[in-house]
Amino acid sequence: MGHTSLAATLQKLTWGNPDQPWGTRRPVTEADRKAIAQFREGRVKPVVATDLTDPGALNSDWLRQSDDYLKSCRRPDNVVATAGGLLLRTNASTGCHAQWSTGFMISRQHFGYGYYEASTKAADVDGLNNAFWLVTEDHFEIDICEVHFPNIDRMTLHNNNRIDGKLPIAVGFGSRFAESFPDAFHDFGVLWTATEVVFAVDGEPVAAISTNGSIKGRTDIRFSTALMDYAGKIPADPAGHGMIVRRLRVYAMP
Repeated sequence: MGHTSLAATLQKLTWGNPDQPWGTRRPVTEADRKAIAQFREGRVKPVVATDLTDPGALNSDWLRQSDDYLKSCRRPDNVVATAGGLLLRTNASTGCHAQWSTGFMISRQHFGYGYYEASTKAADVDGLNNAFWLVTEDHFEIDICEVHFPNIDRMTLHNNNRIDGKLPIAVGFGSRFAESFPDAFHDFGVLWTATEVVFAVDGEPVAAISTNGSIKGRTDIRFSTALMDYAGKIPADPAGHGMIVRRLRVYAMP
């Protein structure tokens, strides 16, 4: 598959949200490692294999989004296919309530259970949420990674059918790694089956949730960046700092 040469080292994992009937956190197992390895070692052919360098394919396969409710608005012109992969760039905004604009795109195609993995390099700036995630047709959200400068990765399952106050109920994990994610590309993935969600970094499972058969709908794929206090202290001038995605692979369950 052409993976990163240096695997990230997990330093700390926190179990940050209470368990729910539709999502119960559990330790990772050797079976999780073997299940993920079958995809990364090429034993299963991907249903999607793209380096996100083709502007035409980006236009035909993805929907660039526009919104304006966070600390940055998100605009289609910040989603760019380059020779080095997908760039979600940060710019000064025009026509937004927010001062800055970032990028957000959603796949046109929907997919079923399988292994999803993207090779990304997070932005080298605090306050930017670098996200790779799935949203199913039955309104579950699988945040494969929300990377925060320099070495934080948050992995979460949201049930958007259940709103507690202003926010959907979530079950998930926070993690800290030894490496600085903006310094190199790293592979963020999730193995999603009828009963499990297993989060992986550089092919190594780091956290898992038993879903008890709760998620049945097919899913889209999403990449986004956003300035937010949740991601740290927003710099005075974040323009020019963005996330790069150089590879996306999707494998259906064999």
